[in-house]
Amino acid sequence: MTRLPVTRNTPLLAGVVREMDEMQNRLRRFFNEGFPEGMTPTEPLGWIPTVEIVEKPEEIILKAELPGMTKDDIELTFEDDVLVLRGEKKEEKFEDADERRYHLWERSYGAFRRAFVLPRTIDTTRIVAEFKDGILTVKMPKSEQEKIRGRKIEIMKK
Repeated sequence: MTRLPVTRNTPLLAGVVREMDEMQNRLRRFFNEGFPEGMTPTEPLGWIPTVEIVEKPEEIILKAELPGMTKDDIELTFEDDVLVLRGEKKEEKFEDADERRYHLWERSYGAFRRAFVLPRTIDTTRIVAEFKDGILTVKMPKSEQEKIRGRKIEIMKK
């Protein structure tokens, strides 16, 4: 596992970053799915890894699918309550490229950047990341204060 050095500052533009990422994701979906039949975008959009974020009582876990990549192709940073995942999936180069004729090409390559605004309940000093079998797993433990603060409230009957 890799320990990430993190610092906590009050985010100035955290909301703006979140909205820009949501807009970027909507545009990518539109360009990948939104064109009428026969119309295609003139420029390729590159590649963006799929991500899932799950919350458990003790932590939040982010998993990103990064097939064909190595640990050295990925950079993970944290600043101002924003976790940023960036990297580049490089296209394979072949010596006999002139002799190749593709019948189907569905693989994507390119640089990517994903940003996630983290809740203040995360203990940023204990964030850890692991990369195995093309899956990046980032575990973000909740602070002890947050665990203590959360409780069930009984509803009284009148």
